[in-house]
Amino acid sequence: MSCGKSSVGRFLAEESGMKLVDLDQVIIEKAGMTIPEIFENVGEKAFRDLESYVTTLITKQKDTVFATGGGIILREQNREILKKSGIVVWLKTTPENVLKYTKKDTNRPLLQGNKELEKITAMMNGREPLYDDCSHYSINAWENNLNQIAGLVWKYYEDYMDKKELSEQV
Repeated sequence: MSCGKSSVGRFLAEESGMKLVDLDQVIIEKAGMTIPEIFENVGEKAFRDLESYVTTLITKQKDTVFATGGGIILREQNREILKKSGIVVWLKTTPENVLKYTKKDTNRPLLQGNKELEKITAMMNGREPLYDDCSHYSINAWENNLNQIAGLVWKYYEDYMDKKELSEQV
């Protein structure tokens, strides 16, 4: 949630030559509606169903950086698909940063209306164990700039690929 997933994803894709897939953009294209319109017209469950379907489709791609929405981890099937598809890096942020970066953002249906720090904190606390379950690595995004985050992600990726290669040789 407002931790820089899309920005880091774009940067990594550009630097590595890999393809970038922004899950929210794919959902918007498939639905023909913005995310707030999906929530308003068909509800969160339908959005999550589409999110799960699109996740299944896109994670079959190789040499690709995926930028997901913050709620992708709410369904166990999504967490399992992501874990099996490659390296999952959790970009941690603070409730204060979420509030700061979403204050004027109208594209986040779960944070519409009165954006209170307590509401954001409760949402983040509820998701934390799910992110922890799903991720191979985590980075405190608020402590690093874009280049530093990308460098850490790339290092994690290389370590992950080295371990994967070793385990396949055994």
